[in-house]
Amino acid sequence: MGEIPRNPAPNRDSTLTFREVTEDNWRAVANLSPKDGQAGNLAANVWSLCEAHYSEDAWVRAIYADETLVGMLMMAIWDPDEAYYIWRLMIDGRYQSLGYGRRAVGFAIAHIRQHNPRAKQLGVMSTPPEGKKSDNPLKNVKPEDSPYRFYQKLGFKQIAPPDEDGEIMMSIEL
Repeated sequence: MGEIPRNPAPNRDSTLTFREVTEDNWRAVANLSPKDGQAGNLAANVWSLCEAHYSEDAWVRAIYADETLVGMLMMAIWDPDEAYYIWRLMIDGRYQSLGYGRRAVGFAIAHIRQHNPRAKQLGVMSTPPEGKKSDNPLKNVKPEDSPYRFYQKLGFKQIAPPDEDGEIMMSIEL
């Protein structure tokens, strides 16, 4: 008889759970990282966790596929009756293309609807579909690494021209 692995590798059928970031898991969350070309899309998780700690409108969860930590979701609640905002969504590069990002956005929408059915929209910032050039090479984003089309496929629409950092505000009606 073969032994059953303790933590099988996450797959498309893994159960996703969204857990509080605690003293026990914050370091692991901070050490998650996107694929190489995606770094210019968002701040490092360690900075996001620090920012969330000092921001009263931040709501952060570690994303687990079964018992494996695979990502982080951070939302901002600016006006609970109006707008929620995906401040950060990152799936570790090792676990991308398994549907976890799409499912995390679905969770965010369901969470908002459950806790505040009067909320009208969910926003997110994205690099443009054509990517982004920056004086800082670490902030460059190639078109194939921009999350714009990912959010577009989920129903988000661009609602403003690019800001001073070249980021585009997108939103979806709730």
